[in-house]
Amino acid sequence: MENLSTSNLHTDLGRISYADCLDLQMKLVSLRKAGKVGNVLLFLEHYPPVYTIGRKADPKNFNGVEVVKTDRGGDVTYHSPGQLVSYIIFNTEKDGKRDVRKFVHSVEGVIMDTLRFFGYESYVGEEPGIWIRNPDRKVASIGMAIDGNISYHGFALNLTREPIEGFTAVNPCGLDPAVMGYVPLERSAVIREIVRNFADRFGPFNELSRRELMEAATTLS
Repeated sequence: MENLSTSNLHTDLGRISYADCLDLQMKLVSLRKAGKVGNVLLFLEHYPPVYTIGRKADPKNFNGVEVVKTDRGGDVTYHSPGQLVSYIIFNTEKDGKRDVRKFVHSVEGVIMDTLRFFGYESYVGEEPGIWIRNPDRKVASIGMAIDGNISYHGFALNLTREPIEGFTAVNPCGLDPAVMGYVPLERSAVIREIVRNFADRFGPFNELSRRELMEAATTLS
């Protein structure tokens, strides 16, 4: 196994519950703060499906829907199979300075460069998230949190119609659910391109299996 304290890592967790994944994220945040692991990219699909809300969520946007409260930014969103979620446990400090806005712009750039590779021109509009044109549809949601200098939570990219149905019960990020869209792309190919684009910005990444990452998170904690 690579030296975890000096390597950037990425892991495909497959399907995992929101609660189990949040527990893993928080372990990794603590390990990243302690310098026991490098930057970590998690890829996953949440199952069972779940609605989550951010710190400044407006109750009118999820009236009557059971939600999980989180400490990320943003309003209400939906997670289910057919959606690629990436959680980003990174040190946002560079040259002794923390620039969260620049870091978030880097994440947006990764998503847009990935979509461009597959032939989709995308943009960050006045409304939150990543959008594609013709027609204008929001295909990725971004909501992050920072603990000290360490980021967690991340983004969700819709790859099938399945998650679109779930958005109809809420106003995602305060928007009409009709604006939600998806890009019909192959999951593993998207992961490879996302990792490549993160590597262009943050250096090379080594892959760990789900089992290896879980064992490391438990052993090092």
